[in-house]
This record gives sequence, structure tokens and C-alpha cells, in this order.
Amino acid sequence: MKASMHPPKLIASRPELDKFLEYISDAKHLAVDTESNSFFAYRPRVCLIQISRDHEDFILDPLALEDISPLGRIFADPSIEKVLHAAENDLIGFKKDFRFRMQNVFDTSVACRLLGRSKLGLARILAEEFGVKLDKKYQRCNWEKRPLSPEQLYYAQLDTHFLIDLRNRLHGELLKKNLWPLAQKEYARLERIRLNPPKKWDPDGYLRLNGAQKLPEPSLQVLKELSAYRERLARSTNKAPFRVMNNEFMVRVAREMPGNLASLLHVRGLPLRFRGKGAERLLRVIKRARS
Repeated sequence: MKASMHPPKLIASRPELDKFLEYISDAKHLAVDTESNSFFAYRPRVCLIQISRDHEDFILDPLALEDISPLGRIFADPSIEKVLHAAENDLIGFKKDFRFRMQNVFDTSVACRLLGRSKLGLARILAEEFGVKLDKKYQRCNWEKRPLSPEQLYYAQLDTHFLIDLRNRLHGELLKKNLWPLAQKEYARLERIRLNPPKKWDPDGYLRLNGAQKLPEPSLQVLKELSAYRERLARSTNKAPFRVMNNEFMVRVAREMPGNLASLLHVRGLPLRFRGKGAERLLRVIKRARS
């Protein structure tokens, strides 16, 4: 069933942000969620912030807003409970991108786990509790691209629209089962979450790719060079490495070891970026590994 809701209010300018922050400053609960471009970028960032209060839904566009630092005061206010689902990634994104620290957190996923539920995905919970279908295909769309479609906005809105109602149901169950003190400890841990150091690229990671173990030594050298080349390209273009070229294609090239442009262009799965001049550069990488 598609939920019946008023369209969300888009916040994309400083006057709109100021008015919005004044409106939510005395809220008791705020539902919060984010969308990022982690499936597309080498260095992902928060691309959308959804906030709901009393069944009113707002979508903040941090790509259009030059400065959203005033929002940090709301998140740090312990008198306002922030309700999130599976909050860890959102909290890390807020801290990494905006240096926001969130106080007074209620995580509905944690509550469901403590209550013994095995299915913790928000889509499943919304369907069970409210009869609403959340289209999972937008989980991995590129939230950095503008303009956003009405379908994307609807998906983003659903992520927070029902969270406060869900929170109230779960809070009652936690109290009834004497689990509220344990939940509070879990939420306090989330509030203290720290950023992990950026993951370092492993130059020997190519050896763990599926199919690499069966390659002869000359092919492994090609795979090693391709892996390093992909990493350099991913960093310089801010693209997720698998979007530069995927593992299966790299192993296939290493196995076939094309020696000229024509044979390279016939390797199955050749990405679009490696046609034309891109193919010539890729061929140089292969030849360097073979020499």
C-alpha cells in the first residue's frame, strides 16, 4: 500500500533553513535519516537529510545549502529526542561531513533487536506495522544527482514519516518488558560513536579476487597492475572502484592478456570509459605488466 501523506517540504535555502530550525526547536521528538552517494563515490558524503515532526516531513538538501551548521545545535540539544533507524551510519556521516554530535538518540532498529525481532530492515518493519511498502530500489540510487525525482522524494520521506509512531510503540514494549534501561545504555553508546580511520587500500587485495587463485604468474602481474590503476582512477575521479571497472572484468583481462587494441575491445564487460583513448591507456597498463 502506498502511504497517504502530504508532500515533504524541501529546504534548499538559508531563509528556509532558518524558518525550519525555529519550527523544530521546541519539538519533543524528531525523526531523522540521511541518504548518501556511498554506492557511487570513492569519498561518499551525505546528500540528503530527512527530518519529520508530528507527521510533517522535511527534506534538507546539504548540496544546495552552503552552511547547515545551525542544525548541529538541534542535534546536540538533549531535550529533543532524535529517532533514527539503524543509526550508526547516519551518525558517522553527520560527524564526518558536518562535525555534528547527536544527543538523546532513540534507535528503532536497536529497540526491535532488544525485543527479539529477527527482521530489522525498515522496509519489513514499515510493512508489518503500518502496511506501507518501501521500494528498496532507491536504497542504492545516486542521491548526489539533481534534480531528485518525485519517486526519490517519496522514498526519502517514508524513511522518517512513521518513525516517531514506531518509536512510541517500541518504547511501550521496552517499558513493559523492563528493557528500557538496557536500550538507554545502547543509545548512550551510539551517542559516543567515533569515526574510524579511512580504510587504506591494500595493494595485495587483488590476490583475494574471485578467480585470481587460478591465474598463472604473468596474469597475476597484469591483475596487480590493473588493481593499482583502478585505485588511482577511483581516487582521482571520486568514483567507487567497482564503477571504474569491476573485479570480474579485471580477472577476465588478466586471464586473456590482450596484446593489442582490437583484442582488448573484444573483452566481455569492457566499461564505456575504456573505449577510445581510455582503451589505449588501459592497454599501456597491460603491456607494462607483461614486459
